[in-house]
Amino acid sequence: MGLGIGVLLTAALWAAVVQDVPSSRAYVGHAKDADMKVFIRRYPGAAGSRLDDCQTCHRGGARGTDAEREFSPCGYCHLLQYPNPRYRTGVPESTADTLNVFGRDYAQSGRNIEALAAIADKDSDGDGSTNAAEIAALRYPGDPASRPGQPLAPAVVLSWDDLVKLPVHRQFMLMNATKESTDDYVNYAGVRAAAVLQAAGVDLRGAEGITVFAPDGYSIDYTIDDVTRAFPEGYYYEGPRAIKDLERAFVKYPMLVPAGVQDGRKIPSAPWLLLAYERDGKPLDGSYYEKGTGRLAGEGPFRLVKPQKGLLGDPSKPGRPDRSLRAKVFADGWDFNPAIDHNAGACVRGACVIRVNPMPAGFEEFDWKNGWPLIQMKQLAIFGRGVATKRR
Repeated sequence: MGLGIGVLLTAALWAAVVQDVPSSRAYVGHAKDADMKVFIRRYPGAAGSRLDDCQTCHRGGARGTDAEREFSPCGYCHLLQYPNPRYRTGVPESTADTLNVFGRDYAQSGRNIEALAAIADKDSDGDGSTNAAEIAALRYPGDPASRPGQPLAPAVVLSWDDLVKLPVHRQFMLMNATKESTDDYVNYAGVRAAAVLQAAGVDLRGAEGITVFAPDGYSIDYTIDDVTRAFPEGYYYEGPRAIKDLERAFVKYPMLVPAGVQDGRKIPSAPWLLLAYERDGKPLDGSYYEKGTGRLAGEGPFRLVKPQKGLLGDPSKPGRPDRSLRAKVFADGWDFNPAIDHNAGACVRGACVIRVNPMPAGFEEFDWKNGWPLIQMKQLAIFGRGVATKRR
């Protein structure tokens, strides 16, 4: 339950998918969490389940505030330790501010095993079920969207070994950033998103697209065309490599540029929406909360990579590298161009959960708000439309 702030050290994960009830990860982010030990003493059936998690007592950012994109209770709690200067509203000022209604009831009743007994017959989240009934059904007593009788969305979990056995797709591409100081030409290797969904047994009939989640709950939507069709071939530009002035330089090139790639010409292979696990021949660094800032850092073990679409007015030709929106203007042909697709911001670091949209009605969603155990175990969870109850 983690009523204090600590270092995230997740190490457990949901077990296999059984019928329509996938078991969940255990929350071990705070290895000496006295509150969770109290909770498990009172409710031993919750040990190792989805309730053995910070979400039982903590919440993410509130809708309508600056901090609403802090979906993960982990990230929201970390705002106490690592304040984000961009946020003006919805920022927690104390640990109590990070608690959901169940967590507040527990804390106000004494924060001990007697407190859990005292609030067992209370309906903290107002969804019509007592806290004890919700916990017995492995539903969150502090979340009105989680209630007994509502089935959990079927899910499939693919391991690192599952994914690296699939056909490998390699693509050399430009990662064009909007505000970062550099654009990067990168050799990525991984599995096409469409092949990942196929391996998970997903029926894409009627699907409108997918949402891909990072471990802190950050997400990006992709259309079904993004998933099932190749993107236009990118172009390679050697010119920025010759810029030696550090103030003007802005492109990073890999040690190896694939054979057949020529300056000013199309890169000779169509890129795809890719679940990447290698960059320039090396496994992606695992994602983590950066010390001192609390920001998500690292790319892997998986990153959902989206190639550039075409220029505005010329959809068949993706744009060139350009300097950051924040950079000085040098009028040398490489300054920031808003017509270019700055695709780096449309890629998901630490991709660990995929939802196939639209989400079927009547189901409680997979717990995408805290994907850190998936990162730790190098696994990918897939749920939503067309996901079979049992993996074929």
